[in-house]
Amino acid sequence: MARPRKSQLTREALIELGMELIAVHGYHGTGLKMILDAAKVPKGSFYNYFSSKEVFVAEIINHYSLHVGERFDAYLEVAEGDPVTILKEGFALVIRELEGSGMKGCLIGNLAAEIGTLSPSCQAAMKAGAQVFCSRVEALMEDAQKMKLLRDDISAAECASLVWSVWEGGLLKAKIDGDTRTLRQHIVIVMDTLLRP
Repeated sequence: MARPRKSQLTREALIELGMELIAVHGYHGTGLKMILDAAKVPKGSFYNYFSSKEVFVAEIINHYSLHVGERFDAYLEVAEGDPVTILKEGFALVIRELEGSGMKGCLIGNLAAEIGTLSPSCQAAMKAGAQVFCSRVEALMEDAQKMKLLRDDISAAECASLVWSVWEGGLLKAKIDGDTRTLRQHIVIVMDTLLRP
């Protein structure tokens, strides 16, 4: 197996560092100098990999989304129970990780709140990232509907979109409140009340 080139390693290191710094400081609070100093990469080299900060952040979002999708798939491989139980336990697992991370929240949600539609390339990456989550939730909800565990008068895609909205809104509220109680309650309300047959 061929070893990755140094240039590829540097590019990946920049993305990883950028993801960590933006998760803490946000889009506007993370300057290129901060990233380059942390990575020990000269400014000129940065532009060999990315044409602008906007393109760089879009790549970070893509990387983050891929990571989230891989973790979701790894969880599904070992998860047990019916689709609703799997979803609820999956959310509980992420909430526990959120509590242990200092309430950083979701990178996509954080960036959406900060830059929204100001960057078309970042917006496109955020939409694709949301779809990574929603497509997996939608598949579980389709299975749950077939098993009569969830109402079927709303499409699985609409159910997944609702859960995504509740989740992202709940993450913002958790950051405001400094705890996850409301987030936990709202996920339970959606899964056990609003979407039950």
